[in-house]
Amino acid sequence: MKVTLIRGRGIEPGINKIARALATHGYSVKLLIWDRDGVAQSYNAALYRTYKCRIRAPYDRPAALLYLPLWWAYELVFLLRDDSDVIHASDLDTLPPAIIAKLIRKRKLCYFIYDFIADNLPDGRFQGLRQRIRRFVAHVERTGIGFADVLFLVDESRFEEVDGAHINKLYYVYNSPIDYVAKLHARAAGTSPRMSADEMVVFYAGAMHGSRGLNYMFDAVSGVEGVRLKVAGPITDNDRVLDELNRIGNKAQYLGFLPAYDDVIRETLKADLLFRFEDPRFPKTKYASPVKLFEAMMCGKPIIVSDASAMANIVRKERCGAVVPYGDVPALIDALKTCREDPQLRAELGNNGRKAYEERYSWAIMEERVLSGYRSLGQLARAV
Repeated sequence: MKVTLIRGRGIEPGINKIARALATHGYSVKLLIWDRDGVAQSYNAALYRTYKCRIRAPYDRPAALLYLPLWWAYELVFLLRDDSDVIHASDLDTLPPAIIAKLIRKRKLCYFIYDFIADNLPDGRFQGLRQRIRRFVAHVERTGIGFADVLFLVDESRFEEVDGAHINKLYYVYNSPIDYVAKLHARAAGTSPRMSADEMVVFYAGAMHGSRGLNYMFDAVSGVEGVRLKVAGPITDNDRVLDELNRIGNKAQYLGFLPAYDDVIRETLKADLLFRFEDPRFPKTKYASPVKLFEAMMCGKPIIVSDASAMANIVRKERCGAVVPYGDVPALIDALKTCREDPQLRAELGNNGRKAYEERYSWAIMEERVLSGYRSLGQLARAV
């Protein structure tokens, strides 16, 4: 079976994991990505070929909508020329051309939702207009789901977002990373607390913009002795983030953009504590269970997350970190002090996360769910 996977982002470990899983299990795989800033790398070249649309465009900004028709035109032409049996679309920014190609070329369609786009619009001014736009976008995506032969969601809580759509087959595939700890032969180094460390290193890798609450961590770190912050990733709120980094001086270090995923994992293994916040003004926060949570669990590191989210529920259930209200700097300072003063607690929380990863959230488990979804396509084809 020939499969073409599509992702509207250039750097996305999730889609490469799926491409690798399919290719290693006998599928012929192509990957089309929208390399918006021209820095995306091609992975697993021996297993599958990566094609790149190089139309320059921003990420996670309203201006990106202006470039969407160009990307859709590029994707549609690619798919109409393609000879794959299955189209695998990822999020709404790849779905319309995939549906058109499915209908014209009579292909099977898998649809993987990483983010339900309607819930990415924050609350705020002109709330009535925002709600109408949100309902319209949600209706468009739910309608599109009806064309998919298989739907993949990243968390059971996400079903609430798509409820009402016609769903043929549904599989839950968490945002879990491949077990890079085993790959790098670094599990022992990654899970042992630094008992005599003079400082506790807090690490964050990802997009640095306002909705991630980085300014609250900057404030908290500046108020706790013996804690240093390391951050990496593209800066989207340039002036604000750089001003904050300069304000707390040598208590913070910006590592720049780490294009290689292995580098992110190595920095994670060297850290003592991770964090991931989600702004509750965004409806998507309720359903957030990002890859950073599962990276922390995989690496055996405790993580601080913001409350009122799916990731907070997981952290509480697995007892693998701390949960604080979004924007509550005093609560965040207390969490940092507790972890700073008790390396054994950090080790216990990290080990809880690692055990949960191995037993319930590992990529090996998720990979089997992906393959089950694709096997169901073969069953559907035989039935037809």
